[in-house]
Amino acid sequence: MDAVTLINAKLDVMKLLRYYNFDHIKEDGQFIRSSCRIHRGNNPTAFVINQETGLWFCHTNCGGGDIYTLVQKMENIDFFSAVRWLSSFYDVDITNAAIIDRKENYLKDIKKFIQIVKRKKVTTFSEFTICEEIREVMKFRQFEKQTIDHFRLSYVDCVSLTKKTGEIYVLNHRLIFPIIFNGIQIGISFRRVKSTDVPKWSHQPAHLEMGNVLYNYDDASSSSEIIVCEGITDVWAFYEIGLSAVATFGTHITNTQYKLLMKTGADIVLAYDGDQAGRVVTEKAIKQFKNKANLSVITFDEGTDPESIERKELLLKYENRKKIW
Repeated sequence: MDAVTLINAKLDVMKLLRYYNFDHIKEDGQFIRSSCRIHRGNNPTAFVINQETGLWFCHTNCGGGDIYTLVQKMENIDFFSAVRWLSSFYDVDITNAAIIDRKENYLKDIKKFIQIVKRKKVTTFSEFTICEEIREVMKFRQFEKQTIDHFRLSYVDCVSLTKKTGEIYVLNHRLIFPIIFNGIQIGISFRRVKSTDVPKWSHQPAHLEMGNVLYNYDDASSSSEIIVCEGITDVWAFYEIGLSAVATFGTHITNTQYKLLMKTGADIVLAYDGDQAGRVVTEKAIKQFKNKANLSVITFDEGTDPESIERKELLLKYENRKKIW
């Protein structure tokens, strides 16, 4: 019997992951999901491995393989050295066994596994907080204090954050907009206070895919009508005239965001900014929701958006919204 077959018979994926200090390990049926130690990322679902076969894939940039390629990458060794390393790790005697490299069937299995994992990729959220001292915000633009309190706006003088690469960087003088989803704070949108600071917005944690969430979705999802707009403070403006809104964090409604909206069964009102990007996303969204939901559109003059106009005018625009179907 060859060495690979002997080692595979003693396969213990969890033992190997714990040895290499993979973080955020979570079992999902026959799969294990975790952050990826190969590229030292912190996305808790980036890495997935099959407990039964040892086949793995990283959704970021590390590719895929089996336990032998995993050890090769972690130890920076060749295949034959990886076989000997694993035989020692699992206490398997391969003294009289031949070390035979995997051939075509192995490559086909890897390709098939990667295709399956890509189709079955799931989104999980965990709570995100910062340890720095945050301060209460008493006033922000023209918003009422009750609105500021409702959306839990706060401020931090200085905060240390982590990039996808694992590199630490610092932001100074930032407003904190909590991102609440499924009842927990899964992220924070940090907005600059000084116009000279960059970036203007920073959504954290770095691995959080903004296209998988909608700002204010928890509050709006039970409404019979949901207004879809571009930015966080646009949601606030609608809140102040008693209307439920969500923000897509930009001029694009992703397929995941579309599914979240359809799940509510609510009527949809599009309220994107009065600029070229806003008009483009509105046209695309009309096609997305065609024959799927009752749809209407609020239009804004060039260079304006829901937050920038008076609340009375915003309410009037809502009342005069154009029904598409």
